Amino acid sequence: REQNSTKAEQVFAEVSKAIGKYPVDFRGAQILTGNEEGSFGWITINYLLETLVKYSFAEKWEHPRDTEVLGALDLGGASTQITFQPGVTTEDNSTSTFFRLYGSNYSLYTHSYLCYGQTQALKMLLADLHQGSPSPQEISHPCYPTGYRENVTMSELYNSPCVRAPSTPSPAQVLTVIGTGDPAACSTAIRKLFNFTCGANRTCGFNGVYQPPVRGQFFAFSGLYHNLHFLNLTGGQSLSLVNDTIRQFCIIKWEKMQEEFPTMNRTHLRDVCAASSYVLTLLLQGYKFNDTTWLDIHFVQQVANVDVGWTLGYMLNLTNMIPSETPQRVVGLQRSNWVAATVLLAVMLILIFCLLTVICCQKNSGYESL
Repeated sequence: REQNSTKAEQVFAEVSKAIGKYPVDFRGAQILTGNEEGSFGWITINYLLETLVKYSFAEKWEHPRDTEVLGALDLGGASTQITFQPGVTTEDNSTSTFFRLYGSNYSLYTHSYLCYGQTQALKMLLADLHQGSPSPQEISHPCYPTGYRENVTMSELYNSPCVRAPSTPSPAQVLTVIGTGDPAACSTAIRKLFNFTCGANRTCGFNGVYQPPVRGQFFAFSGLYHNLHFLNLTGGQSLSLVNDTIRQFCIIKWEKMQEEFPTMNRTHLRDVCAASSYVLTLLLQGYKFNDTTWLDIHFVQQVANVDVGWTLGYMLNLTNMIPSETPQRVVGLQRSNWVAATVLLAVMLILIFCLLTVICCQKNSGYESL
């Protein structure tokens, strides 16, 4: 849409035409903004964990006491989002969103970084390494394992709007990528993708985007979970252990790596070091978590047996299943009324049984006289 709005509308027209042929009530298609995606992920997390509202023993819906809403961290292929309830007033309105849910107000900080999803970030990393390479036909990649080699064309490398192509690209030119398995150089190369400087008297995440200090507990899902889960690092391990584990994996040679994980997709295995190192850089230098607040991040794939993502929050919002005001008290029978109703039902069943018995006895006596 940002590159060519006309083509985007043509895509939507074709989508509507195709889905309209199915026996569903199709209402249309749209592109969510990045902030909407982050906000709906936040709704999903807090809805499933009942931090927004809960049915109490007093038989009414209440906002849970001493329960703090959770922040949401999402990493997709093209973008990444952070959403949480800050402890200060948000200074930048473009990063602020407001919800009134179940009678309570929520002022949230949310921002989506386009091109900093995993797929696009790793593509930017490869392009950056190419443009900084002393050899125009060869790329030394410190995040790829030692012994790994592959050929890519210029057109494959620079086929995304997130990647700036050289001034004189040669689409058919073949580049050789060689893995060097250097975790320190890998982290350095990844940090170059970000701009961590902030303006005077201003806190920020990265690339100059305003962000208040992170606060509270966070649930991290999608790519953030999958990358660390592969290394068994989603169980609340300390940051030092996470760093050491990633560093040790990054120095494994390609041949040995394939022997240890023979069934894993070759591309995914190649990217484990780069992706996990990217996750650390994003969370620590990008979103400003530290040794202490790292333990406030909970890496999850599911909550209450439901996959976490923006889709459930979007549908809850779309169908108005989360009302702005507190639901009315559910009216039910008191205990004494239930007891009385049960006794009355039992008496009625006994009377009916007795009546049927009398009728049967009368019929039998009639048959005997005949």
